[in-house]
Amino acid sequence: MFQIFDRYLLKEVIGGWFAVTIVLTLVLVSNKLINYLGAAADGDIPGAVIFRLLGLQMVWYLVLVVPFALALGTVLGLGRLYRDNEMVVMSACGVGPAKIYKPLLMLGVVVAVILAWFSLQVSPAVQGMSNRLKVTASQQADLMVLGAGRFNELHSGRVTFYAERLSDDRNRMENVFVVFRDSDEPDGTGQMLTAKSAYRMLDETSGDDFLVLVDGFRYEGQPGRADYRVMQFGKYGVRIELPRTGEIVEQRETLSTRQLLASQDPADIAEVQWRLALPVSVITLLLLAVPLCKTSPRQGRYGRTVLAVLLFIIYYNLLGTAKVWVARGAIPPNIGLWWVPLLPVLLTIVLLRSERLVCKLGLRR
Repeated sequence: MFQIFDRYLLKEVIGGWFAVTIVLTLVLVSNKLINYLGAAADGDIPGAVIFRLLGLQMVWYLVLVVPFALALGTVLGLGRLYRDNEMVVMSACGVGPAKIYKPLLMLGVVVAVILAWFSLQVSPAVQGMSNRLKVTASQQADLMVLGAGRFNELHSGRVTFYAERLSDDRNRMENVFVVFRDSDEPDGTGQMLTAKSAYRMLDETSGDDFLVLVDGFRYEGQPGRADYRVMQFGKYGVRIELPRTGEIVEQRETLSTRQLLASQDPADIAEVQWRLALPVSVITLLLLAVPLCKTSPRQGRYGRTVLAVLLFIIYYNLLGTAKVWVARGAIPPNIGLWWVPLLPVLLTIVLLRSERLVCKLGLRR
C-alpha cells in the first residue's frame, strides 16, 4: 500500500507529531493540575479526585491538540529533510508535491475520522462524566467545609447546624442537628430537626441547594412552652445555602451531538460546527504544512517553524472567534465556522503557485 518513500516520509512526520502531541498535552495537563491543586487547597474539591479529573480532561485536550500537533509535526519532519538536502535529491528524482501529499493525506484522513468520532461522540460523554464528578466532588467539599463535630452558623446566624461525623465515603453526615429561628428574638418561634443522617442534593433545574435529612424528627414551637409539635419523617428536604465551593461546567459541552442537531439555538449550532471543524482542521492544516516546511540548508530545521506556529495559532484563534460570533448571531449559521478552514486552503494554493512561478523564472531559494 505504501511505497518506500511513503513509509520514510510518514516515519519522519509521525515522529514529530507524537513529540509535539506529548509536549503540548503535558503543558496543558500541568496547567490544569495547578488549577486543581489550588482548588483542593481552597477546599473546593477533594484531593482524591484530582487525577480522575485530569484523566477525563486529557481526552478533550487531545481532541484540541491533535490537528495542531500533526501539522507542526509535518513541518518539523519535512523540514529536516529539506535541511539535509534529502528533499532536493527526491525532487531531482521526480518527487513533487503530489507524491508528498499522497501519504500525508492518507494519514490525515485516518486521523480526521478517528478525531471526528472522539469530537462528536466520546468528548461530550467524557465532559458529562467530568461535570458529574465535579458536582459530586463539590458536594463532598461542601460537607467537609461544614465539618463534623462543631457547630456552624448559616444565614446570618438564623440557622445552626451540627453533624457528629462524616460517613466513610464523605457523601453523608451522621447524627445531624439543625435549628431554624424565624427571628433574632430569643423567644421567637423556631424549628429543630434531628436526623440519623443527611446529604446534600443540588436541584439541576433551579440550581438550589437542598439538605436532605433522613430518618428523623421535626420539632416546631416556641422555647419554654409545652405546646410544640413533633413530626417524624423518613426524608425531609430543606433549602439551605451551603458554602459554594465550585462552579458547574457549562452544560452545552456535555450535550450529545444528536441533541445539538435538533436545536435551533445559535449557540448549539456553533457547538456542533466547532466539533466538526476540529477533524476538518486536520486536513486543512496538513495541506498548509507542506509548503511551510520548505527551507534552505542555511535556515536550519526550524527555519519556518516559528512562522508555522504563528499561523496555526492565528487559525485556532479565528476558529474560536467564529464560534463566539455564530453563538451570538453575528454570523449566519449557514456560513458559520466554515470560512475559517478555507483560509489555510487558499493560502496553500497561493504558496504552491508562487513556488511554481519562481521555478519557471529559473530562481531557486
